[in-house]
Amino acid sequence: MNQPTLFIPTILFITLLNLSPWTTSFAKDPVSDTSSLTSTNSTSESSSSPEKSTETEQATPSSPHKKDKPTSETTIPPLDEKDKPTSETTTSKSPELQALEAELETFEMELKQLELENKKLTTENLIQSEKYKKDLLELQQQREKLLLQNEVLVEQNRQALAQTTAAKEKLQLENELGAQQQTQTLAHLEAIKSRLELENTLAELNRTKQLADLEYQLAELTAKNSLQQEKNRQEELELELKNARLSFKMNELEMEKTQKLLETEVLERKIMKRDLEEIWDAQVNQPMVYSKDPYNNNQLIITDRRINLGTVIFPDVAEYVSERIHYFNNKNPEYPIFLVIDRCYGGSIVEGSRILEIMQNSQAPIYVVVKSLAASMCAVLATLSKHSFAYPNAVIVHHQVFSLSMGTTRELKEHLSEVQEWTKRILQPVAEKMGLTMEEFVNQMYAHNSIGDWQEFADQALKLKWIDTVVGDIREHTYRKQPVDKVEEENEDITIDQLTQKTDAQGQTYLELPKLGPLDFYYLYNPTNYFR
Repeated sequence: MNQPTLFIPTILFITLLNLSPWTTSFAKDPVSDTSSLTSTNSTSESSSSPEKSTETEQATPSSPHKKDKPTSETTIPPLDEKDKPTSETTTSKSPELQALEAELETFEMELKQLELENKKLTTENLIQSEKYKKDLLELQQQREKLLLQNEVLVEQNRQALAQTTAAKEKLQLENELGAQQQTQTLAHLEAIKSRLELENTLAELNRTKQLADLEYQLAELTAKNSLQQEKNRQEELELELKNARLSFKMNELEMEKTQKLLETEVLERKIMKRDLEEIWDAQVNQPMVYSKDPYNNNQLIITDRRINLGTVIFPDVAEYVSERIHYFNNKNPEYPIFLVIDRCYGGSIVEGSRILEIMQNSQAPIYVVVKSLAASMCAVLATLSKHSFAYPNAVIVHHQVFSLSMGTTRELKEHLSEVQEWTKRILQPVAEKMGLTMEEFVNQMYAHNSIGDWQEFADQALKLKWIDTVVGDIREHTYRKQPVDKVEEENEDITIDQLTQKTDAQGQTYLELPKLGPLDFYYLYNPTNYFR
């Protein structure tokens, strides 16, 4: 690429500076002014494009044309003293000179621009030249690499051709071997075919012979079967005759059996009728009649809404009573429930207090009925009941809570405190119902009995408010069937309300009570030591 020539503007600039004496007005020191202008432009160029300046500095030393490149800076000789313009000449510039100076400045600016373009083009030429060298080197390397690859491919093709040729020869040999083997196999199959044809012919002859033998045997067997069938038919006829005789006898026996069964059935029906009549006569065949007020005209009618309280209130009795009270309440909460006491000596104070709470909270009224004896805890139940009835000669017994204890003084005090607390909870309501204090109630017990067992008949207990009503006639509508007598053998234990009556070594009968749980006492009337 041709470099642009910048000699003409430079020569023109020098010529203009030396032609006229007016150039003295350019500056006192033109060299320093020109140098200053050049330095300023160079600084501006450096600041505006630092990257290009750096590239130019790096590329310039390697440029082979730098020595021949004309310089853009021109040294202007200093003026002589006689050539220096005077102040008069400076102040009186002509328009032509001013125009010339302006044109000179324009040329100088164009000169700087051309120098910059010259440097830029020089740098670009150098960069392009280096790039071309680099590309040329890469192309040479690629060419060498392609030559090597071609040689490798030629060698690979030569090897592949050799392998293909060997494979072709191998396949030809294998084809020849296969053809030979097929020939041998075909000959072997032909021999097998001939042998099988001979064997089939022989087998056919054998089958023909066997078929003839079988036909002969079949004819023989057919004759034998005909003979055997005739014998079997005769035997069947004989068996049928025997079966007919046997069936006749069996029918005769069946008729006799049927006759006897009919007679037995008639007797069984008579017996069943008699038993049913006895069962009908042995029970009340009228519906149960319930009443909201079962007491009328000194007569109390007890229905099947009845709970029997046994001889002793021992553990689980409260659960027994509770289940039945809840059942009758769920069935009908209007009709009364009867808690019947025939002979009860008391028992567990814990179980008795629970029964008392259930009675007081029952939706249906609870009628406590004392027939013979209600003592201790059982007497409390009768007294604190909202509705209590008793025969005139029924006995009610009240006394203090009785308990035995062993232990240290502190343990005895604690036990006594527990007994006093139960007395407050159980006997205090009885005393309040009688209109007495607890102390007065206890004093009355010992006033009526030396050991504190205050007992009264029901007609007297009525006055003491132990019983609400004395009834002369108690009708048990609960018994719907005729009672059955129980025969008891001698020397056998008698079970009373799940407790067993026993005999001790002295010949005294007693009832062994179950052991109570913690914090429980037997509030029990036991003058004869029957309960142990």
